[in-house]
Amino acid sequence: MISFEAERNPPWFFQYIENYSHILLDLRFKTEDTSVDVVNFSLDLEIQGFEGLIFYIYKPSVNNIEFDILDHRTEMIHTIGDLYISVKDYISSESVDFIIIPFGRFKEDHKFIPVIHSGNVVSNYQIFNWTPSLLFKNIKSVIKIANKYEEIIPMEYFDRYYYQFDSSFKGNKTEFLFILINLLVQLEEIPDIEPLVKKIKKVITKTNELLFELIERSIPLEMINLLKELERLKFNLDNLSKEEIYNWLDDLLTSYSKKI
Repeated sequence: MISFEAERNPPWFFQYIENYSHILLDLRFKTEDTSVDVVNFSLDLEIQGFEGLIFYIYKPSVNNIEFDILDHRTEMIHTIGDLYISVKDYISSESVDFIIIPFGRFKEDHKFIPVIHSGNVVSNYQIFNWTPSLLFKNIKSVIKIANKYEEIIPMEYFDRYYYQFDSSFKGNKTEFLFILINLLVQLEEIPDIEPLVKKIKKVITKTNELLFELIERSIPLEMINLLKELERLKFNLDNLSKEEIYNWLDDLLTSYSKKI
């Protein structure tokens, strides 16, 4: 039997996302077929009462990282296909961290309904949420903030179950997505990881398009200028190396972090 199971520990991506409100799907797969090398699956994400953008990331194998961004302003359900887990890279005591970072707004009556499709392979999951505490981040204090992942208990909903976050869990501000993209470039430094330049360029292009569509009349002038700079970056992506992309993003982050 092949089994991926574990108690909840901080995910491999934690150092990058501890300041973001995020959802963690602790995925587990089981099969009696020992000849299975790869588990293929898809994930339906239904989020009612949420409007914004959704970033997801997971590590299907030791040397590979997959991520993308979804537009959740008009569609209620997203089917994420072509997902997979390399069996040889996961021992029986491990589960798979599938991380979802929402950028936008949750309404009071919201419902989060994930569904895994994995063919003949048995799958299940637990759901945890992380709400960052930004208190005392930049000063020395005797008060320690013991943040931890909170498991979300499913609630019955007709013939299925849904999950609901309490009022302390809020979607991240949309402009924070820019900072996350800057962090993605740092993933290139993980040993033996396959080159991520094409994936990062794809997400940057898609993000720029979505952020420009989100511009409202009340948006600060500095944010508009930042988006214009990101648009310039978008049109130059194909001619830039990983280091040049990183430096461009780092310069923008340094310049605008104190203005916005």
